Amino acid sequence: MSTTGTATKIKYRIISCTGEDPEYPYSELLTPSPNSKGWQSPRFCDYPQEMTLQFTTPSKVKQIQFLSHQSKISSKIELYAFMPNLNAVMPNSDFKWKKLGYLSLDANERSNFQARELKSVFLDSPALYMKIVFHKCHLNRYNLFNQVGLIALSVYGEPLATDPIEKPTKAEIKFDKMEFQTQFDQYTLQRMKQLEEAKERAVKNEDFEEAKRIKEAIERLRHIGAQLQQLEERKIAAIKNEDYDAAKVIKEEIERLRYAVAPQSNKFMEKLSQENTRQSREPTREQTREQKRNALFDKEPQQIL
Repeated sequence: MSTTGTATKIKYRIISCTGEDPEYPYSELLTPSPNSKGWQSPRFCDYPQEMTLQFTTPSKVKQIQFLSHQSKISSKIELYAFMPNLNAVMPNSDFKWKKLGYLSLDANERSNFQARELKSVFLDSPALYMKIVFHKCHLNRYNLFNQVGLIALSVYGEPLATDPIEKPTKAEIKFDKMEFQTQFDQYTLQRMKQLEEAKERAVKNEDFEEAKRIKEAIERLRHIGAQLQQLEERKIAAIKNEDYDAAKVIKEEIERLRYAVAPQSNKFMEKLSQENTRQSREPTREQTREQKRNALFDKEPQQIL
């Protein structure tokens, strides 16, 4: 399976972290969005800082993407993996980490600390746990408290379970990439996934006129993504200032823009309606996945700070 093509996004939980800035907790990494603040280490912390991930299913890790903070930048990041014996009667609490390698990050002086660096690391390693080690930060006039920070962290690969969790759709694979997660809000992403799945059904049924309309709708929705994000930020500011009249107007404009790009053909709306009716009666894809995950891992790890 190609790392850049069909590798799927691996969900994870953070089971330990050396520390965090209270205003930038590591939980921000679990819900990537354009509004995510990301994780930052404590002020004037000791180095290295460590973060341990547990994947929701044993996986062959193919790729890791880091979106670094523009000024709070680690000089070096080391990666370690651990795959326990899944057939053991007693769980192995003694982690024997395998070093996968390291990456160096640029000090970012050339962009005057404005651009965020996106680093992709390609791997081929089985793992249930992964440890990320952040070494000392690059010093600059904007990093007053000698911190390191990540805006987003995504892992991609293949499940190793003999009875794998239900495979994600092509649309989920396409839009789960970091460039989409950090550019569009979750509502817009979900809508693009629905449109992509509708396009695939139209192609399968050889309804190419419908497929063309849906493709154009997806392109329009992507083009207005930046505008939608600006409106979302204005809405948040209005709510913070308790200007609810303005927040209402902005909310209506957001909804108008979102729905304006959806194809209005009866076929498309009928398909979405049927799909929503079916989903209301059946367990959702996420519920099904969680049931299978809980069967594999019924013990929730503690989050340690």
